[in-house]
Amino acid sequence: MFGKLKASRQANDPTVAPLHWANRGWLDSQFSVIPGIVRKGPGTRPVQQFDMPLALLWTAASGLDTPVERDTGATILHPRIPWKVGCWSVWFCWRDGWIVCANTSAQNDLTQPDYMPYYRPVRELPDKRTAHIDVLRAPFPITVDTGLTLFSTCSLGHTDDPPFMPPYNGSPSRAMVDLMNSFRMKPGYIVWNGYLHVWVNSMYWKQIGSVDDKVYGGIPASEELELFKAYKAYYVQLQREIPSPYRGPIAWPDQCDPRFPLPGDPRAVNYIPNPSNTR
Repeated sequence: MFGKLKASRQANDPTVAPLHWANRGWLDSQFSVIPGIVRKGPGTRPVQQFDMPLALLWTAASGLDTPVERDTGATILHPRIPWKVGCWSVWFCWRDGWIVCANTSAQNDLTQPDYMPYYRPVRELPDKRTAHIDVLRAPFPITVDTGLTLFSTCSLGHTDDPPFMPPYNGSPSRAMVDLMNSFRMKPGYIVWNGYLHVWVNSMYWKQIGSVDDKVYGGIPASEELELFKAYKAYYVQLQREIPSPYRGPIAWPDQCDPRFPLPGDPRAVNYIPNPSNTR
């Protein structure tokens, strides 16, 4: 037991863990149990964050096409009654304008609908552990049509997914289905308010047991690369398919390049994936 505790502490110490999110350029917001409430005081950093309807987020994460209950208008930043909308804790982590939102469900027992009004996985998950949805958003939009809403996923976070999974929800093109299946975690996507959001349910993937997945307060290196590379691939394909695509400036970070890091890159030590954590 103490060995696991020591390993966890070392994984979350940026002074000894090269894979720690802080060593990869990420900044962490002040943690808040209630979304939108940030600690105030000396040295408080500005928080980069985005909002999204909870009904949309948890519907997509459930593999459904429509919310299981009436949309009350609750959002990530304005959950109204946190313990009633399946949004117990939220933090934001950012670098160079890219933002990761980690949204964790409120109730371990997903059989209690009063606590999880929008989360009903269409395929039974390995246990009733809390869902942990990590969402990546770029600083630039994908379309100028802010009223467009699209979403689809081929995986809810199961570790036993076969190599090819048909989509649970949405109406993605065959090209998008192939793209989702080309990634180990098969990240899902949501287009809302003009922006593309790419997400994974990391809770169940963390059951694989990689030390890389024991880092708290920021995304693990292997998941970061998965989300970055999926984001670029999805973005390029969806821009061919959606109306009114955004044509403004776009700057892709190195992590979006499948070759990253290149041989000899001194940053490689911060991005060595765990062999057991790749497909």
